[in-house]
Amino acid sequence: MKTQLKTLIALVAFPALTFAQTADEVIDKNIAALGGADKLAAVKTLQYDQSLSIAGMDLSGKSSIVVGKSMRQDISVMGQQITNVVDGDKGWTINPMQGGSTPTALPEDQVKIQKGNTSVMGADLLVAKTQKYPVELVGKEKQGEKDVYNLKVTRPEGVANYYVDASTYQITGMKATVNVQGQSGDIKLKYGGYKTIEGLTVPTTIDMETPGAPGPITITISNIVFNPTIDPSTFAMPK
Repeated sequence: MKTQLKTLIALVAFPALTFAQTADEVIDKNIAALGGADKLAAVKTLQYDQSLSIAGMDLSGKSSIVVGKSMRQDISVMGQQITNVVDGDKGWTINPMQGGSTPTALPEDQVKIQKGNTSVMGADLLVAKTQKYPVELVGKEKQGEKDVYNLKVTRPEGVANYYVDASTYQITGMKATVNVQGQSGDIKLKYGGYKTIEGLTVPTTIDMETPGAPGPITITISNIVFNPTIDPSTFAMPK
């Protein structure tokens, strides 16, 4: 009876162990496809320009990031500027489109979401590995004509599913359910336009669907600069 029980436990445990190793392997190949862990770890700051298209409107923006800590995004729309900032565990915003001309603090749940963007574009799985977020390989599936791996990652701001191209090991998309001000909603991202810049291969186009937006958002990233000097006062909340 004991022998049978040991055999049963081994049969149950072995697939789970293999599954976990496969998830790690997909993540490692994704990191290699980006340029490698060493090159990614060498990026401490970055800046880039953005053009955004939403509901027939064209917007422009600029982002400044201290990896893993801070981000400032300035978006120009209809002659006005919207600013969103996260710095450590705090954040603030100025949004004249909502009648605000003075900075206001971001709620904690929004700070968590924004802080999740303080990494090199497309490097979310490296963050999951280094931060030891729980990762589950859901399986391999079709996304259009591509075979992709579906990885479920439990992040501080919510659970996200990442889709990794089975041939290039680049992230093709992400879907997450987040809670903002007591309401739950889905965020969907589709990545494309991968370009190699200073040895790192990163996405330069993102199609986004997010709660509260008037429609899908297309983001094009340009003028990417790794390791620029960024004054810490960039993230300070105006008094």
